Amino acid sequence: MPATTPKGYPYPLGTDRVMDGDDAIASLANAVDTKLGVAAAGIFTTGAPPTPNTPITTALTFPAGRFTAAPIVTASPNTSAVAIVAPIGVSSITASGCNISFSRSSGTTAITVCWQAVQLP
Repeated sequence: MPATTPKGYPYPLGTDRVMDGDDAIASLANAVDTKLGVAAAGIFTTGAPPTPNTPITTALTFPAGRFTAAPIVTASPNTSAVAIVAPIGVSSITASGCNISFSRSSGTTAITVCWQAVQLP
């Protein structure tokens, strides 16, 4: 029987039989899947510079098969040279993707956005 860490992750002891190692590794993998959830993150840049004061929406596709339910998604601009009119909005979240929307008050450069998605256990 494997021992467990204080947070409940199983691990084999030195006295465990070697032939039971696959069971210990499977238990650890299942515990990690169950306790940690699933995550993805990335960066995208708007293709053309958005027109000031005109909303822009980008459809984001998550890695295939990563999520089994709609994750929690956050996004933020990755630049200090662009004035964002309103906070970046995230909508239409599904297990396969979401929409990220924002508008800017000024500037003529493309905007880089960082995003993170997490499906909790």
